[in-house]
Amino acid sequence: MFGLDPAELLRSYGYIALAAGAFLEGEFIVILAGLLAHQGYLSPVPAALCAFGGSLASDQLMFYLGRWKGNAVLHRFPRLERNAPKARELLDRYETPLILGFRFVYGIRNVTPVLLGMGRVNHWKFLVLNTVSAGIWASACIAAGYFLGRAATAFLQGHPHADKIALGVVVALALAIWAWRRMAGKRRPPGDS
Repeated sequence: MFGLDPAELLRSYGYIALAAGAFLEGEFIVILAGLLAHQGYLSPVPAALCAFGGSLASDQLMFYLGRWKGNAVLHRFPRLERNAPKARELLDRYETPLILGFRFVYGIRNVTPVLLGMGRVNHWKFLVLNTVSAGIWASACIAAGYFLGRAATAFLQGHPHADKIALGVVVALALAIWAWRRMAGKRRPPGDS
């Protein structure tokens, strides 16, 4: 996020950085905020409320952007356009469950509110279901980070090689993310970024 250390942004700017991160980025920053809540930098309930607000605002903006300029938005962002057919198929079959669950499904999360705005979905229905979904999502991500921090602390506390274990986990995660992105990039059609 912005080429800066997300943990340092959260420590320095707190809830404002969290709301902005939830608006712009998503799970990573919110789970990290849960971890920082475990460490005492943030309080879990206000953190969940900020994540909820940022995520809800982002999806509502994308919904109304879809309603206003949907096709132009899709053409402007090839990744959204590439994921649109999958999301449209799900929308046609499962409108309400899709509104409740799109933020939990990788690959359709960003395009779905735009498509919902372009379609026949009533804006009040989207607002109500999106509010419920954003609340569940924010609470789950903050809780996941909090309990991940708790488990890591319990495991590493007093362990003679805690720093080496932590470094190994970070390196393994970085390699896994690199490999996953590399494989995902190979599945894309040539010329699509």
